This record gives sequence, C-alpha cells and structure tokens, in this order.
Amino acid sequence: MAAVVRAVSEVERLAGQRPVVVGGLAVLCRLTQPYRATTDLDVVDRPVDATPLLEVLRRAPETRTEVPEAVWLPTPLGDVKVDVLTVRQIEIDRPSDDAGDRLFASSHAWAHDSATPVAVSAVQADGTLVTARTLVATPGPLVAMKLQAATDRGAAKQGTDLQDVVRLVLDPDLSSTLLDQLAGCPDQLAADISLHAEGWFVRNRSTTLRRIHATAGEDVTADDLALTAELVIDACNR
Repeated sequence: MAAVVRAVSEVERLAGQRPVVVGGLAVLCRLTQPYRATTDLDVVDRPVDATPLLEVLRRAPETRTEVPEAVWLPTPLGDVKVDVLTVRQIEIDRPSDDAGDRLFASSHAWAHDSATPVAVSAVQADGTLVTARTLVATPGPLVAMKLQAATDRGAAKQGTDLQDVVRLVLDPDLSSTLLDQLAGCPDQLAADISLHAEGWFVRNRSTTLRRIHATAGEDVTADDLALTAELVIDACNR
C-alpha cells in the first residue's frame, strides 16, 4: 500500500498535476472501515487540450509500458502498475448504444469531474508514514464505475468490485451522500446504473453472493444485496 501511495506522488511529478484516483485505492479512501488493500493504482483522465496522461507516463524514461493502457512506475518502495482509464469527449458527446460502454464513459467522466482532494496515507514496513494529497473519486461515481467494471472482469475481480459496491452503499457514514449523488445524476446515467444494479443484485443475486463470498466477503448476506439493490434502484428512479 505504501508503494501505491508513493506512486500517486510520482504520477503527479511526471504529469505536473494531481491525478484523479479511482479504483481500489479510492474505495479505501472513502470507506469508513476499509476492508482490503490494493497493490495497483487506477487513475482517470479526460484529455481535452492537453497530452493524454497515458502518453505522458509512457514517455517518461523510468516507466515500462503495460498493455492495454497502463505503465509500470518505479518508486523507492517498489514498482507499481498504474492503469489509466481515459474518457474522450466524443464518448460523452456521442454516447454508445451499448449500456455498458455508455456507463463506462459517463461514470468515469463523472468521477473525474466531481473528485475532491484527499490526503492518502499508508505506513511503510519500517513504520514511516507515507502521504500524498491528490484528487479522489467520490462515492456515487465509484459505485457507478464498479457496477460497470464488474461486467468485464473474471469471477474473482467481479467479487471484489461488487463487494466494494455493497460496502459503499451500506456504509452508514457514506450512504446518504452517495444516494443523493445517484439521485442527482443525469437521467441516462441513472438508468444505466439502475440497469447494472438490477442485473447484479436482483437477477443474478445468487451468483453475485457466491463471488463476493469467494473474495473474503463472507459477512455479506443475501439481505445486504437486496438492500443494496433497493437503495440504488430507488435513488436512480426518475
């Protein structure tokens, strides 16, 4: 974890601006009780007039390219994989007819535009505290991104993504803000979030529960999934 936090600072150094952190590290930052660690760094980029972040990182002599859209970034604490999730304006201006592709673009753009500053910290093996101040996705966009990401993942990653959704939605200190964000998001985005939530937590609830249990989520129950579905779908209802 400390290496991932150091990678945040390294990305800022190379890019000349704070990255917008999404993925597992963002979930850890937002949850009241973080339940897992992460070994890589996910950032979202919305290039308009600037050079795309992925290109900037790949040009740096110290990085190694990883496909499809990532680099290995050396830090004093070890190499960290940095995945860059790029949203192009044309994907927003001309939305896809596919609900999954559409949700990928709109949820990541939402995460980028609504991210807030957070001080991210981790403790090194020698007890030294490592801290980086950066921009981190807020809970509503995180849920939207995780619902979409699970569609394109293997079973283990699906379990982690969907467990993240449940824990974010049911976190007593986050739930109200998260649901307000879903209630206030654009209609098409809300419809796509609702569609994915229904798919994972209603139509395929038993499969979702098995996959969550397989990723150290044995405390999550079928009732938790039902409540998650109810809260998300109700918030997205227009």
